[in-house]
Amino acid sequence: MELENRIKELGNRLRSIELRREVRYTISYGFDATGRRGRCDAVVFPRSLDELRRTVFEARRTGVPLFMRGAGTGFSGGAVPAGGVVVSTEKLSRVLGLDAEARTVTVESGVVNNDLQEYLSGRGLFYPPDPASFRVSTIGGNIAENAGGPRAYKYGVTRRYVRSLVWIDSDGEVIESEPRGPAALLIGAEGTLGAIYSARMQVIPRPEAFGTSLVAAGDDAEAMNIAAALLATGFTPSVIEFMDSRTMRCVSEYRNLSGTVAGSSYLFLEMDGTQEDVEAQYGLLSSFCVGRGLGMMTARDDDEREILWELRRAVSPSLARKGITKVNEDVSLPLGSLGEAVSWIHGLASELRLECYIFGHCGDGNLHVNIMTDRRRADEMERAMEFVERLFSRVAALGGTLSGEHGIGMTKREFLGLVYSPAELDLQYRIMGAMDPGNIFNPGKYFDRGDLEGVH
Repeated sequence: MELENRIKELGNRLRSIELRREVRYTISYGFDATGRRGRCDAVVFPRSLDELRRTVFEARRTGVPLFMRGAGTGFSGGAVPAGGVVVSTEKLSRVLGLDAEARTVTVESGVVNNDLQEYLSGRGLFYPPDPASFRVSTIGGNIAENAGGPRAYKYGVTRRYVRSLVWIDSDGEVIESEPRGPAALLIGAEGTLGAIYSARMQVIPRPEAFGTSLVAAGDDAEAMNIAAALLATGFTPSVIEFMDSRTMRCVSEYRNLSGTVAGSSYLFLEMDGTQEDVEAQYGLLSSFCVGRGLGMMTARDDDEREILWELRRAVSPSLARKGITKVNEDVSLPLGSLGEAVSWIHGLASELRLECYIFGHCGDGNLHVNIMTDRRRADEMERAMEFVERLFSRVAALGGTLSGEHGIGMTKREFLGLVYSPAELDLQYRIMGAMDPGNIFNPGKYFDRGDLEGVH
């Protein structure tokens, strides 16, 4: 009841700001793409910097936890509330300015990635980071998770493009700064250190030409060796994606695609740049595939390019047909261990009698490992959780990390000790305590402060 009274007091202090407590809001904003449900007591919809500032300031005064939320597309429970108020950025959706000469664009945190892409495309510009959820995910959410996507191999992840942030600290103070010092820590902090209002992002000229291909690459482990050999030729794609044979079969059924090789994994590749650059890269790719007897499907025009991209983007919806519950982990591994890891992961899934599908950004070692199951089958879910524990232990032993772009959220925090020492966890604890002493920003995410009792 104490929290309930504090939330009522917060509502009284924010009378001019839209705050909703109806059941349709508290249910809808109580979960994210993981399907995990939390406790949402109210939802605030700020429409300006001042309204966001006031929300943070009054939340600190009343002791009400705030859970920042973009589109709720995350797969680690980062936007799931745990008792308190969800702050939705969906009405902070304006492009605030474009500096064509400096090639920067300033946007509010609720701008959807795809909307920004379309805005820039009409002006001959390009924003490279494109996570799978780009059609709905927001720039603020992308910054909070340091999102990457297929183009990360050539262009890097979100952090590379942030030039400055306007954000609100736990005292309700508005800060504008380049991403250094505390502001740098906000990128990838999963909403635990401050509330991002807007960002000035670097953009680049839109590439003149694109070349897009799909290559049959043999069995799953072999595909990783083929990808490494291809890159060793001097081939420099903007995108190099892996889809294991089970995933490719699932996608082919979903998209009614003919002409794929049964039982083969695939590499999805794109080259971009000047027309001359693309032709040269395509020549390298074609010669490599002919020399190894690999089947290759290439887009001949923009329409066919879009078809191949839709094929890649169909991975997640096609897998959704295979189970009620998707356990989706995005581990990241050293490039030299990818083939070994894929074989080991499929072997573990077979041992535990689980359906496993693997795809991801093999150019930067980011694999998306998916177990399709049903949370209503208790025994199967126990095996799925054993799979996750053993997967993370193996990844850590190979020198990898627990997440490439999904973040830690609430689903992976118990495994942080596999990759961080107690001293490293203590340092993170102290940083969080210094930046948010009242523990109002997304408490319980990344790690719960109670998890570290006896560590610091």
